Amino acid sequence: MKEKQKNKIVYIGNFKRWWSTETYIAKSFEDLGWKVKRIQEDEFKPEDAIKECEDAKFLLWTRTWVEKIHLVEEVLSKIKIPSVSWHLDLYFGLDREKELKLPFWKCDYVFTADGGHQEEFKKLGINHYFLSPGVYKKDCYFGEKDKKWKGKDIVFLGSYYYHPEWQYRKILIEWLHKTYKDRFVLVGADQVYFIKGRCWGKDKNNLFASIPVIMGDSLYSPNYWSDRVPETIGRGGFLIHPRVPGLEKEYRYYKDLIPYNYGDFKTLKEIIDYYIEADDERNKIRKQGMEWVKTHHTWEHKINYILKILEVEMLYV
Repeated sequence: MKEKQKNKIVYIGNFKRWWSTETYIAKSFEDLGWKVKRIQEDEFKPEDAIKECEDAKFLLWTRTWVEKIHLVEEVLSKIKIPSVSWHLDLYFGLDREKELKLPFWKCDYVFTADGGHQEEFKKLGINHYFLSPGVYKKDCYFGEKDKKWKGKDIVFLGSYYYHPEWQYRKILIEWLHKTYKDRFVLVGADQVYFIKGRCWGKDKNNLFASIPVIMGDSLYSPNYWSDRVPETIGRGGFLIHPRVPGLEKEYRYYKDLIPYNYGDFKTLKEIIDYYIEADDERNKIRKQGMEWVKTHHTWEHKINYILKILEVEMLYV
């Protein structure tokens, strides 16, 4: 049996993309002084992962591939350290709700960005903790204006073809396109009115520095929002986002972002038109929001919350 390492974790996830959530989380653990053994979820042997867990403090898992879940299930059945799963998506109310029976949800500790279904998690026997999404600390900086975005005043960064249970996304994008025409742009990989290709890394910071108004959206569920919120605000973007119960507990309306009511397009147009012209006020909110995220909502803050929950048990591991 290997001797325990003070600050080692085994992390199963998708690390093939440098911009993946798992990559940013792993880097954040390392920035906090942890050693992270990355294990690619779809390309590993269970016996190798089990061996790596012998001298680790806990196993962390962010799931991507359902068809490869049996590999991790074998690992979970044989390790003697705490298992932690961490996911940013919503499951209740969607077709994917049936996946709540998978082993991912049977880890010793389960952290997700869904803070609105605690009783439902409890009834399923899931030891669930709400943990809102974050952003990589080193990505929290103001980008430079990029001339390719000249003439664009409003942008939505994300998918047009979204969850079929949530049609508001398409309604919002169609309204923005109809209302603002060429001043609006949809940026993503599978879009109808779009700049081809995805936008990651410094290109995202530069986009947020170049376009005055960034539109937000997320599957509606109380106490749930996507990582679009910290990603946009933390990278210096001026975000307009629908009101979601619980969002106001973690972000300051009119200081970090501007809220509006779902479907109130008359008011939304007034808000957009005002802030496109209000450069000083908009930039003040951008600065306030970035500082708020840097001091409250980086991945390091989220990791520290997890470590606090695990602290007592890890003393004996």
